[in-house]
Amino acid sequence: MIWRRFRMRNLDIESWALARAHHIVLNEGLNLAKAAQDLDRKRSRSLVYELRSVITAAILEAHASSDKPEPVPQS
Repeated sequence: MIWRRFRMRNLDIESWALARAHHIVLNEGLNLAKAAQDLDRKRSRSLVYELRSVITAAILEAHASSDKPEPVPQS
């Protein structure tokens, strides 16, 4: 599995999320659709778990890469 890393410092969060979701759907999602078309339950089940782990990794990557929020100035 090839992972493409995006730095959120260079892109806003929406652009990063869109690019990451596109990458996940093109790779893991397409494989899952093919397995479902072939009615291969064993392969479909393993690909569902793989897709879940890829999405989880993307969420963790976003969380780890996000900048700490700036403190709100007190009036």
